[in-house]
Amino acid sequence: MVEHGAQAPLECVVCSDYLAPVDQWIALLKYGNNHGMARFLGHWLGTRVLKLGMDLPDVLVPVPVSPDKLRQRGYNQAALIARHLGRHINRPVTTDWLIKTQELGAQATLGREDRLQNLHGAFRATRRISGNIRIGLVDDVITTGATIQSCAAALRKAGAESIVTMAVCRTPE
Repeated sequence: MVEHGAQAPLECVVCSDYLAPVDQWIALLKYGNNHGMARFLGHWLGTRVLKLGMDLPDVLVPVPVSPDKLRQRGYNQAALIARHLGRHINRPVTTDWLIKTQELGAQATLGREDRLQNLHGAFRATRRISGNIRIGLVDDVITTGATIQSCAAALRKAGAESIVTMAVCRTPE
């Protein structure tokens, strides 16, 4: 579980801690333009989800990147992972239900509280979401949980009641 302040903890599925060699696999996808890693990572995450026997989400929503980051990188690594995860667990992926409203700079050097402060209001749902839809919020890495928390808050504000976070890995506690 990833703790989220006053909110109830989100159900969270990860494949691994963010350690070698997984950190290198993520870097190949995120910074090395190696889209084949998305297929592997999405399949791995899907296998983990199915093995757990959990209630599957109705739809997968990848954590968005800012328009500037999307132009710079040319793709959203979480969306690529979500697409392959969706194929593996037979669930649709929607990339337009959640947007990042502002470019915040690198989060990697910030601690949890600074990340939370930095991300406050950084994401917005683009539509009203029915409370009976279970959302799978997909990311590559959960570091402090601040990004996931901010995304989940935006989805809840739009009406979502059931959210499960799914990530390839998380930083060890």
